[in-house]
Formats: sequence, C-alpha cells, structure tokens
Amino acid sequence: MIAGLSSRRALVLFALLVIVPMCVNIPVVHAASDEHGIEVTIVDACYTDLDDDSWEDDVLVVVRFDLSSSDYYEFAYVITLTLPSGTSYSYLVIVLAWVDVVYTYNLFFNHATESGDYTVYVKALLVTPATATDSATYVFDPPGGSEGGKPTFGVC
Repeated sequence: MIAGLSSRRALVLFALLVIVPMCVNIPVVHAASDEHGIEVTIVDACYTDLDDDSWEDDVLVVVRFDLSSSDYYEFAYVITLTLPSGTSYSYLVIVLAWVDVVYTYNLFFNHATESGDYTVYVKALLVTPATATDSATYVFDPPGGSEGGKPTFGVC
C-alpha cells in the first residue's frame, strides 16, 4: 500500500495514472478535405528519331502529374498533338499509380511530318481517391519536317 493512502484511493490513483496518458495519445481526427487534386505540367516536347528509321519524324512529350497525398491513384488523360496543318491526333491513357508524382513519356511515332508550330494539349481526370481535372498546353516548332509512315503512339 502507498504510504498514507487507503487501498481504494491507491486503486483510483493508479487508474488515473494509466487512463490519462492513454487519453493524451489519442490521435486527432480531421474531417475530410478537398485537398485531393491533380496538376498537369508538360515538361518538354521535342522531335527525334525514336523508331530508328533514319527519319527525325517522331515526337516525344514528357508530362508530369502532381497528385494529392494518398496511397493509390487512378487517373486518365487524353493527349492531343496538333500539327501545323490543323490535323490532330488524340490518345487516351489510363494510369494506376502508388506515388504522388508521375512522369509519362508519350511517343508519337511518325507524326512530325510538317514544318511549323506543333501544339500538345493534355486533359487529365483524377478518378480515385477523388474527382479532379486539370489541363496543360505546350507549343514547339520542330524544324524541317519529313515524310513518314503511318502515325502510331506509345507510352513508357
């Protein structure tokens, strides 16, 4: 028995010493916020020979997606390459990710066939963990231009 305390008082004091620290360590719960989002940045776009056909008629577009803080993401984006003549090529890409920053390397094989300004447009839709959208545009001018084969697309 603790000096000068009855067993009942000692038991109450012991219970308080055990319960109070447990109450202090209870995590604070916050209401869900609207912080879930997606931010699209076209880092670079250039032309080169990606398919080793000796023609610099391929376009490489690097896109960065900054996502909110979550464990898992599902998002999709449409990437559109518009040639100087106004001809547009659009492709849908679906992404499943477990990181907060995602880079995609979009390869447009045999698309750079005209001289002038090329425009890349990306429209993204975050589906999980919440719904959000963003878009970005990038204009570049590959010099020259060359005749290529049928356009194709790839993502890595």
